This record gives sequence, C-alpha cells and structure tokens, in this order.
Amino acid sequence: ASAMAWGSRSSHLWNLACHSAGGSLAVQRGIAVLAHVLRDPVAGRRWRVHFDVEAFLGQFRGHVLEAVQHPHANHVVKRLLDTMPSERVAFVAQELAGHAVWASRHKFGCRAVIRLVRHSKACGWAGDCAKRIMHEVLSSAAELSMDEFGKFVMEEIIENGIPEHREFIVSTLHCDLARNACHEHASFLIQRALRGVGGAAVAHELVARAGMVAALARSQFGRYVLWDLARMPAHAQAVGEALKPLAEELQHCKQGRKLIADLSADKSLVA
Repeated sequence: ASAMAWGSRSSHLWNLACHSAGGSLAVQRGIAVLAHVLRDPVAGRRWRVHFDVEAFLGQFRGHVLEAVQHPHANHVVKRLLDTMPSERVAFVAQELAGHAVWASRHKFGCRAVIRLVRHSKACGWAGDCAKRIMHEVLSSAAELSMDEFGKFVMEEIIENGIPEHREFIVSTLHCDLARNACHEHASFLIQRALRGVGGAAVAHELVARAGMVAALARSQFGRYVLWDLARMPAHAQAVGEALKPLAEELQHCKQGRKLIADLSADKSLVA
C-alpha cells in the first residue's frame, strides 16, 4: 500500500476503523505507512504527502470522543498518537478537552490520555493542547489515583510527564499517604513514586510515621509498598525492626507468612 492509496480511500476510513478488529488493523497499517513517509527527509517534503495525511486524519476529526471508547477505533487513536507528530494529532487533545477525566476513567479512553502525556512535552500550540488535557487530569489527581484505569494515567505522568506534573501527583499522594499506601489502586502509584523523583521523601514519611509500617504489613495492598520499602538500603533496617514485633501476628495469615518469607529470604529482616 502507498500513502496515495490510503488518501484515495479516506472517505471510508472511519467506518472501517469501527467495523471490526480487522478493519481497525487495516487503518492502523495505513497510519504506519503515512508516518513512515512523513519521516522520510525527501518524501516528507512533497505537498501530495501532506495532502494525503490531512485527508486521512480528516476522517477522524469530530469522532475522537466516539473513537476513544470504541473497542476497535480506540486502537486507531492509539496508533495516531504513537506515530504521528504532535502538530498532526493535536485535534485529539482539542476534542478531548472537557472530557479528559471521563476518558481517564474509561477502560479504552485512558489509552489516549496516557499517550497525550508524551505530546504534552511538545513545543508550540500542539503541546499546549496536550498540556490542557494534563491540567484537567491533574485537577482530579486524587480521585484518579484511586480509579481502576485512572491510575494508569497517573503512572504515565509520574514516569514520563513534565517535572512539575510529576511533582504535583507525588504531592497529592503524599497529602493522604496512609490511605493511599493501603489503597487497591493508589498503592500502585506509591510504589511508582518510591522509584522516582521525590521517592526518598515519601519513603522517609512511610517509615518515620508511627504505626505506618505495621499498617502496611496488615494491608493486602500495603504489603506491596512495604516490600519496595524494604528493598531500599536507606530504610531496610528500620522496616525490619518495625516488623519483628509483628512476626507472630503475620504468621496467622497466608499473605503475612509470604511477606515474612520474602523479606527474610532477601534481607534477613525478620527474625
């Protein structure tokens, strides 16, 4: 297939993307072709290539909200955001404006928001469009951190977002640290925060706060945070000392026994 061929079929692309998994995959192949041509230093300068790209993308303008929640078309949006330059796909952010929190909570929609994190680093108006989506998301950071799908958006920002956005999420998690560290979804983000910028402060607070290590040890999800804490050289000894009085209690449940076994095998933390 060629970029020209896909341009000639542009009137059918939206329907094809929604029709079936095979149709979606065919459109994604077309995106790959166009993205490759755009990256070519010679072909990328030809006016016809840019015409084909705009004809192709035009089929999806006005359909972003529908596409990101569609079981097949959402993959097309993913591919666009993964392969196209920010200025070509800024319309995705523009159409998601005002709906970013909803999309972050959606099992398919979160995929588009996750990919807009990378585009938020772009310069110019295209980057500004993506940043506006990030600002919407950050306004609900506390709620999204506790959401089944929203947590993945928060994770992407923590690991790959703009520094001030990363810091904002870590600060938000820190505001209710005891609850977040034991929460089914937010604890996942505490683990990510421990490994990144600002992680040392989070770790220190978890270890220093009275009863926190014990609370983590008794929590189904907090134990994962505790395991990461115990593997940090600066805090391993303190975690071990705090766990020793709980050894007998933890032996009475399967997860507690596993925690003791894991920590003992790794650091000989529990006597």
